[in-house]
Order: sequence, then C-alpha cells, then structure tokens
Amino acid sequence: MVFAVAGPSRSKQRLERTRDWLVRTRAAEKLFILVLCLVYALHSIWSARTVLWFLVVPVMLIVATPYRSLLSIVKSPVFIASAVFLLVLLATSALGGETPTKILLLNLRYTVAVLAFVTIAAYLVREDGDFLRTLFLVLGPVAALIAIRDVASFTGLSFRTLMTVRLEGVKGLTVYYNSNVIGMMFAMPCVGAAAVMASRSLKLWQHVMLAASVLVLLGAILLTGSRGSLIAAAVGIGVAVLLSEHRRLKLALIAVAVVVVGLIVIAPFQSELLQRRDSLRLALWPIYLEMAAEKPWLGYGLAFDTQRTLSSGNVVMNAHNIVLCALVRGGVFAALALIGIVLAALVSGFKAWRGSGEVVALALLAACLTASSVDYEIVPTDLAYLYILFWLPVGVCLGAGLSAHRILPGRRLRPETVSASSQNRQPSGD
Repeated sequence: MVFAVAGPSRSKQRLERTRDWLVRTRAAEKLFILVLCLVYALHSIWSARTVLWFLVVPVMLIVATPYRSLLSIVKSPVFIASAVFLLVLLATSALGGETPTKILLLNLRYTVAVLAFVTIAAYLVREDGDFLRTLFLVLGPVAALIAIRDVASFTGLSFRTLMTVRLEGVKGLTVYYNSNVIGMMFAMPCVGAAAVMASRSLKLWQHVMLAASVLVLLGAILLTGSRGSLIAAAVGIGVAVLLSEHRRLKLALIAVAVVVVGLIVIAPFQSELLQRRDSLRLALWPIYLEMAAEKPWLGYGLAFDTQRTLSSGNVVMNAHNIVLCALVRGGVFAALALIGIVLAALVSGFKAWRGSGEVVALALLAACLTASSVDYEIVPTDLAYLYILFWLPVGVCLGAGLSAHRILPGRRLRPETVSASSQNRQPSGD
C-alpha cells in the first residue's frame, strides 16, 4: 500500500515566503518609524493612523506568527498593568452610570488600540536590538527638521518674534497648537537621540547628525517656553549620561547641557520663564484633590468634563498630573493601576540596563514621568501625542526588558569593560 504525504498548500507557502520577505526587509520596523515621523511631519494625524492600523498591524499579524511568540509580552507585568489600568477606567465609568454607552464603546476601541501599539513597540524592540538606534537615527533628525520648519513658519523669520513670543502651532501646518504639547513632542526624540549617542558606537556622520538634532530640538523646546518639557528633556538626557559607559560622551553631553543652561540665562524671555513660577499648579492641585475625595472609588468617569475655573479666573483642563487625573477619572484603583504601569516599566527598563546596557528605555521613561508629573492626562485615545509621551516609553521598556540577555549591537563599552568581558568569555583550562 502506498501512502501519499500531502505537502504544504500553495497559500501556506505563499504566506511563508511573504513573511520571510517582510522579516528580511524589516518592513514592520520601517513602517512603524514612518508612522511616528508622519505624526510630526503632517498637520493631519489621520495619515499616521491610516499607516498604523492598515499597514503596520496587518504586517505585524504576518510577521509575528506563530502568535505564541507574543505570550511573553502579553504575560509581562508591564502589559498586564497597562490592560488593568485601561479596563479599570472603563469599568468605573460604566459602574458610575454617567458615561453613555456610545462613549464606553469608543473608549473600548481606544483601549484595544493602545494595547496593540504597546505590543507592536515591545515586539520590535525585543526582536531587533538595533531597532531603537534606527528609530532615533531617523526620528531625531526628522523632528529637528520639523522644528526648524515650525519655528520659521511661526516667526516669519522675525528675530524679534523669535525672542519674545512663545512658539505655538501653525494652522494648516502642525497637528498641535499648545506650546506645552509641542515642547513635549520635541523632548521625546531629543532624549532618544541623546540616549542612542550615549549607548551605541556610531559613525562620525551619525554622531554629528544626532548631536545637531539634539541641539536643534533643545532650542525649539526653549522657544516653546514649556518648562516641564525642558526639564523633562534635561532629566532624560541626564539619565542617559549617568548610565552611559562612555566617559568622553558623558563630558560632551554635559557640555551641551551647560550650553543650554547658558542660553536660558541670557535669553531675552528667560524672565518670563521665571515669572510664571508654578504655573498655577499649587492652586489647581488642591481643587482636584477635593474632587477626588468626593468620589474616591469610582471617580467621575471618562465622559466627565474636568475643566475648572480657578479663583484667578484662569481655566484649566485637567489636574496636570497623570496620577491625580487617574484618581479623578477612575478613583483609587485607576490611580494604583497607573502607578503599577510606572513601577513595572521602571523594573523592566532597569533590567534591560543591567542586562544589556540599554539606556534608551530608562531615559525615555524618565523624560515621560518628569513631563507627566506636571501636565497631561492618560486616558484611552487613538494614535496621538499621548502615544509619544507615555505609551512608546512603556512599550520600549517592556521590549527592552524581555531582551535584557542580549548584548546590544554597537554597544559602547569602556576599555576595562571590554577586557573583563573578553576574560569572562575565555574557556577555563584543565
């Protein structure tokens, strides 16, 4: 008796060839980087969203097979904490009875979108140790060029306007108009570029390009007058410098910091930066704490308008602190879940640094936490600035932690570290 063994079907063979080609060309990485660049380059966020959901996601569904390879991401404390936080916001909003079903369903879709973004970012970082270098070698210069474009368009090349008016968005050119959001959008690639310089061996032209990008972005942040963004960038770069294993680069980045501080001191608008003092934070935080105390368990829900008018007549949109905002929106459990995300991401980022020398994850997270301690609110959204500020660092920390056992390609090492590593790799004699 003769038995015929059926080979793989043509459709399966075609799918495998497609997957091999997508992996070989790093299509998912390139498309993901394109998405982030489009957020900066175009005045409409819909182009970036279209590429993300209709190109990146389908490519990832092919590349990430078999899907059990995603289990380590989904079972990680970072992902679980993120899912719990978002679901708690939905649950408390539903139980409070004041959030319409339509808004709940919309936020459920946004929750899936956020978790998909975190999964994609983590997967790309985990699978390719060179992904973060590639990301910021592209995103850093792109953001710097966009900053130059925005400054030129906003000021009309007027030096007086440049020195006396806070940089804002330009209608028909930029996605965002708020100075603080613009400053934060420039701060994140600035920190990422500096961290890549601090942790990777780069070619001379790459060093020059990233250094120029960092300086341009720091200048643009200064022009926005956003002190939170400026401090966030300084803290993120400071973390990258402190964790770096390259002494000369530490000195170079410290020199850059000194130059920036000098520019702040002599800038014509530095007095305005100081005169704003706490920017009403000390006045608005007690108001939102009182609101949270009135509904400590369920909060006010995702549909509640958190806008408040202060005694000074100034109108504020939210509590300007992500934990306090979570406390107001979803109560104590939402705030605890958000703190859980931060702690899990910190542990994962620290694990990556200790294991592989990766400093980008912790630098981005440090910048994120600094900026979000004095501004912003984390709620489920479609692709927007919160993804750059919060969910990208979270996903990077997750992926870096899962690949902590891997030595980074092009990692910068001190000579004594290289010698020690070489000795450790030598086989022991009999």
